[in-house]
Amino acid sequence: MIYYYWIAIAAALCWAVASLVSADVTRTIGGLAFNRLRLFFVSIMLIGYTFYIDTWSTISFDYLSVIIISGIIGIFLGDTLLFIALQKIGPRRNNILFSLAAPFTVIINIFFLRELNSFISITGCFVVFFGVVIAIAYGDKKESNHRWETIEGSLPIGVFLAICAALCQAIGIVMMKPILSIGADPIASAAIRTAISFILLSFTFFINYEIFNSKTDLSIKIISQSIISGFLGMALGMSLLLIALQKADAGIVATLSSTSPIMILFLLWIFTKKSPSFGAWCGTIVAIFGTGLIFIY
Repeated sequence: MIYYYWIAIAAALCWAVASLVSADVTRTIGGLAFNRLRLFFVSIMLIGYTFYIDTWSTISFDYLSVIIISGIIGIFLGDTLLFIALQKIGPRRNNILFSLAAPFTVIINIFFLRELNSFISITGCFVVFFGVVIAIAYGDKKESNHRWETIEGSLPIGVFLAICAALCQAIGIVMMKPILSIGADPIASAAIRTAISFILLSFTFFINYEIFNSKTDLSIKIISQSIISGFLGMALGMSLLLIALQKADAGIVATLSSTSPIMILFLLWIFTKKSPSFGAWCGTIVAIFGTGLIFIY
């Protein structure tokens, strides 16, 4: 079981790096246009790899409706809202709000899947979450004026969209848990979820409205950033999450994968040359303690 917890943490690292790669390009072409381009490349990657490992046979026709609905909620809606929020409020604020997916998943998991954990592991989940909140909420330095910290547009709208994205992510995760547990391949499932989301999102290309259109013409740099972000965040990160979800508790997996905001703090330290604040360090220590509680379960 611990092995799958490490996989969930690896998914968090993938999302942290992908978020920083995506931060600038979402503001260059727009969050929705970026997600549409990103899903196109990710769909090709996952479908091609699924043919390579030949796991389509694990997807029963009975699973399709659940996988498709999970993809629509978790990726088509969730990722689109997430990247529009990223465009507005930047990677640090966006990730703290998206980490709400962890407690959302724990609660939904208990009520709908009836999966109950030990008191220690549930406590660990909430300690990790509060550690992430502390690290990000008090991780800002007043003198920081890096472009990733600027707000573009409405802060309240960005906050609302990020919270909605977290809820969509939680619902999508919990929906996938039962069919993954009975043998559906995580990569094949991810390929279907991504492909159906891209198909639906591709229709927005024909809608002549500002939010659906790219702000600028595509360049080699934008395309390469989209491919890298898609590979790390979806092809690798989401696949790792589904692999962990297949064998481990959904709430704990979601909690460990929600540590990406803390990883972002340290990545920002590397790229901006400014160390995290005292509050960020405190939050990190709290989150590590909570992770320890989960691992001793």
